[in-house]
Amino acid sequence: MRIMNRAFLGLVCLMMTGCPGGGGSVYIPPKSIRIGQPTTLTMELTSWGAGFGKLSKRYTEIQCHFRIAGTANYSVVPMTPIAETSERLTVQCVIPPLTAKPGDKLEYYIDEKFDGVYNKRVEQPVPFE
Repeated sequence: MRIMNRAFLGLVCLMMTGCPGGGGSVYIPPKSIRIGQPTTLTMELTSWGAGFGKLSKRYTEIQCHFRIAGTANYSVVPMTPIAETSERLTVQCVIPPLTAKPGDKLEYYIDEKFDGVYNKRVEQPVPFE
């Protein structure tokens, strides 16, 4: 009986603590940005292990910050959910048409909170064409 109680208590403790978990993303940047044309960026977000609930509730404040390289301030556009399953959340934003010249580059980063923890993904600058 004593062994059963310990086994049961161990199982309850294991269930309450869960297992470690985390989140990740898959993103393929554009090869170039067309001058004067809007640019759509799409990213897939995932999670594993501990935590539960809709990914659109776990990933919050997802934004893309962008600027033409060498300019002072970043502009911001929200990344909005376009598809969701129990394993993946796909988000998307549209960077408006920008006035640039060939040779300029777009600098940008995407940030979000995952279960309340801030994350920032800095991307390589993308050339304008």
